[in-house]
Amino acid sequence: MLINGYYIHLRFHGGEAALEYNDPSHYKYVTEGMVVGIDETDQTVEVGRFRLSHIDVWAAINAGTSVFDIFDCAQETFDYYSAIFDIETEDPSAELIHLFKGEVWPGNVLILDRLELLPEFRGHNLGLIVMRRLIERFGAGTSITAIKPFPLQQEYTDVQTNEWRQKMKFDQLDKNLSRATAKLKRHYAKLGFKFMKGTPFMFRDSETALPAPHKFAAKVRL
Repeated sequence: MLINGYYIHLRFHGGEAALEYNDPSHYKYVTEGMVVGIDETDQTVEVGRFRLSHIDVWAAINAGTSVFDIFDCAQETFDYYSAIFDIETEDPSAELIHLFKGEVWPGNVLILDRLELLPEFRGHNLGLIVMRRLIERFGAGTSITAIKPFPLQQEYTDVQTNEWRQKMKFDQLDKNLSRATAKLKRHYAKLGFKFMKGTPFMFRDSETALPAPHKFAAKVRL
C-alpha cells in the first residue's frame, strides 16, 4: 500500500527463548516490530512501532503449567487475566461469555499491546490496516484477540528525554481522556472488537471474519 509516496511494510524483530524446564514465559511469545515506508529509490523511513504477545494457553495446559503464571510474567499481559479467565477455575470468565453471547473457551490469546504511528502517517486508517494484518499473521490458533484502547498521550513520560515521544507529538493529541478513549473504541470496533464493561479492554472473537482491507483504504493505494 502507498501512503505519502511510501510503500508500507511491516518488519519483525528477532527474539530469543531460554530452555529452562517449565518456565511460564515459554508460553508467551512476544513480537516487536516496525512499520516502515520504502520509496521508489529504496529509501526507508520509520512509520511506526508495534508490540504483541501470543499466549499459548493450550501448550501450557498440556505441560501442566499455570495459565495465571504466564499472564503474570509481565504487567502488560497480567492485567488481561481476570477479564478473560475465572480466577478460581481458569475457565472463561462470566464477562467473556456474556460479551460473546454464549459459551466460549478462550484458548490461545493474542494481545495487541502497542501500536504507534508517526503524525505524518495518521489519518489514513493505517492503524486499522496494520492491526488487521497482525491479527492475520499472529492470530492463527487463537480464540480471541485483546486490546486496551488507551490514549498513549495520557502516559506519563519525561518528554525531554524521550526522542520517540517527541516525534510522536503526543502534545498535539486530544488531552481529554474520556473523549479520546471513546474515539479509540469506535475506531477499533470497525475491526470487530467489542468493549467489555467494567474493564478497560476490548476483545474480538477469532471466528468472526476480519473486514476486507479495502474497507479502510479509501485514502491509500493497496
